[in-house]
Amino acid sequence: MDALNKLLNQKVIASIESDEKNYEIEGTVIGVDVNDFYFYEKGEPIFVTVSINPTDKIPDGIEDDELHEIPLGNIRKA
Repeated sequence: MDALNKLLNQKVIASIESDEKNYEIEGTVIGVDVNDFYFYEKGEPIFVTVSINPTDKIPDGIEDDELHEIPLGNIRKA
């Protein structure tokens, strides 16, 4: 978990799909969430997501809530 906390305050580029369009939004990681609720009980995968604060204006077609719970695989270093 310490390694995931190192993502906090890092600049990243998030790939977000909305209305069948792909957007790349640069932002700063403000939160990391590890959802392992079913990992121990049912052996299902652990889902790691991040929340970002955009550094620029959010493009039309993207809602604020889409900047939360972005899968870890959808971000890269800016």
